[in-house]
Amino acid sequence: MKKLSDILSKYEILLFDMDGVITSEKRYWDAAALTVYEYLNPDLDPAKTGARAIYDKVTCGGKTVTYLKEAGVNSNWDTAYVILSAAKILGVKDDFKAVYDYISDLSMGALEMYAHFGKNSPFGERGGQGYQRIVDVFQEWYLGSELYEKAWQKPAGEKTKKGLIWFEEPIVPLKTLTKVLKTLCEAGLSLGIGTGRVRYEIDYPLKKWDIEKYFDENRIVTYTEIINAEKSMPGKTLTKPHPFMFIKGMTGLKYDNYRIIGGDYDKALAKKTLVIGDAGADILAAQGGGMDFAAVLTGISGQRARRYFEQMGATHILNDISELIK
Repeated sequence: MKKLSDILSKYEILLFDMDGVITSEKRYWDAAALTVYEYLNPDLDPAKTGARAIYDKVTCGGKTVTYLKEAGVNSNWDTAYVILSAAKILGVKDDFKAVYDYISDLSMGALEMYAHFGKNSPFGERGGQGYQRIVDVFQEWYLGSELYEKAWQKPAGEKTKKGLIWFEEPIVPLKTLTKVLKTLCEAGLSLGIGTGRVRYEIDYPLKKWDIEKYFDENRIVTYTEIINAEKSMPGKTLTKPHPFMFIKGMTGLKYDNYRIIGGDYDKALAKKTLVIGDAGADILAAQGGGMDFAAVLTGISGQRARRYFEQMGATHILNDISELIK
């Protein structure tokens, strides 16, 4: 496998997380923070304060997001749900330090956290009607009012939102990203995606940056596939850190969901699959599926995440995805 690092000599399939690996997560974090802020302070105009300032306030300078990601919370819908639920339980509107303390004192992984708030949150269970209302507000902030109405076939709220999606950026320079993906494809590797984004939210950056052609459509697994699978299996939580998403990417979109859940798939294929991610949910899901994991230090914790991934037993630790071909 010329031009590639020794890291890749044993693999046939590479599955990439999106945010923090290929795309920057900043716009998503901003959308989650704006959602929380609007819910707790409906009479205030977040746009006048600025998205970054609100993000810093709601997440205690990113501390809460870092904690949740390391606990395995993968979706920014879930991030908004957890922070809002804790704030409502505590009865606070702007004391986000108390919210952080409450969440961290739970000392729970993502799935335990979802169960806890499902029983105690005024928004009800994750995936229920209250949760969906949070999703709607989030999607308006992220997509903007116009695109939200087109994508979700619902009327937007009274406040017109421009949309943060238009300000998406790759996590590494686009020239570098394109070179990495092109080199991997030319070496005969099959590339896929396992992301907490819904389908149309990855379509925009993939097409805008002209990198969609490097991925096998049969291996692109989004939150849309998770939602559909969970609907067909009531009571199942299949988002990361559950390994379902990466097993689906490994076996292909057409592979039966029930067979995946039942463990009826080629386990040997897992040994030929490498997952590339930046967060706790990614490594837990990869390890749960029996796959090797390459951590990239381009997530919210940056280089500080190195020790975490060492302790978690990451197979490889890279500064960013460019090191896959060095």
